[in-house]
Amino acid sequence: MTIDKAIAEIYKPSEQGAIFTLPDDFLAFKGHFPEEPILPAVVQIKMAVYAVSKQRKASLKLKGIKKAKFAVPVKTRDTISIIIEPKNDFYDVSIKNETTIFSSFQIFVQ
Repeated sequence: MTIDKAIAEIYKPSEQGAIFTLPDDFLAFKGHFPEEPILPAVVQIKMAVYAVSKQRKASLKLKGIKKAKFAVPVKTRDTISIIIEPKNDFYDVSIKNETTIFSSFQIFVQ
């Protein structure tokens, strides 16, 4: 299985973007600190691009990233919301749950 397929399997749309519940066996956790798995930043970005693609009903590719902050690790069994706010030529993205902002960044897609 590819990471893209693994993301698609746990994707749930929301009004503001997407919701993902991360199971223990989620592919992205394999090999990324086996003793204490965390969600790699690159996968968080891929999830955001996937959510934007689903919102726009288009197959989009990442063109660039700005202002990336990965403040708190995302761990197994976390349920995260990816909040997407469209701007002129990019999207503001924040990844959070009810109490924590895990990361925030801007993505440029095409």
